[in-house]
Amino acid sequence: MMYVHCTASVNIKQDQPIDVKAECKKVASNFVRRTDRFIQLGLLGVSGIKEQQTLDKNTALFMVSGQGNLSVFNRLCQQRYVEKMPPKPVDFINSLSNTAGFYIAKYLELESKNLNLAQQGFVVENALLLADANLKTKQEKCILLGGVDEKVDASNSPHDYLDLPLNAQLGEGSNWMLLSGEVEGAQASIEVATPEFNQQTLLAYLALLTPTTHVAFGQRVSSNFRSDVLVRVSSKEFDCRTRYDFYETNSLYVLNRFISAKHNSLLFIDGFEDKYRVITLTLTI
Repeated sequence: MMYVHCTASVNIKQDQPIDVKAECKKVASNFVRRTDRFIQLGLLGVSGIKEQQTLDKNTALFMVSGQGNLSVFNRLCQQRYVEKMPPKPVDFINSLSNTAGFYIAKYLELESKNLNLAQQGFVVENALLLADANLKTKQEKCILLGGVDEKVDASNSPHDYLDLPLNAQLGEGSNWMLLSGEVEGAQASIEVATPEFNQQTLLAYLALLTPTTHVAFGQRVSSNFRSDVLVRVSSKEFDCRTRYDFYETNSLYVLNRFISAKHNSLLFIDGFEDKYRVITLTLTI
């Protein structure tokens, strides 16, 4: 079993006026220079962890994202293919897959494994499975897992490649949880079902599970299928969708918010391309 010991979240809705750089300066002023919005979001998110406790330097860092540092990628394309100029050195460095992880590790004074994973669909679930495997095999004692996504530029027609309705609001966030295999001092246990389900096999799987007090859904799960699930389970819906807009890693925000709400247990069902994944979260305090 994997346990959550600390959480922190920065969640920004589409029309929420927040100066990320200015907020980042308040908590990590020495790390703002040469960084961009994506890195600053990461730093701003983990600052909540740093405020709560000092991390062991051997804590591993697993950072995940749905699309990665898109604003830098767009600037590189503009510089290379439109302006016909070499990319600016800072933009080129920040486009590397784990530059954000480098800055975050420096900020938290971590010296252990530093991984960066980017994937559209189930990126959080897959990262949790990887973290669980690392903890069970004693490769790591503690893992700081976080999801960072910046708001996608509307000029790039993001609803098409994100497979979202055109009226879906696009947000951004930086959400983190400290994981270990030790129950002592933990806030919650967390477990990810290994299989990917279709609708039929998911409903059969849910019929065999021990009931939870609440159920929540990812934003790609249709309203019709949500209704089908709610009819079959005896759980209340934990619905905080009015508090966040879409970004690929916002499931971490939902999980963190459930922990802070101090409810009992949650079944989180995420969906992507007619497939489903299941996370079970149970408070231990």
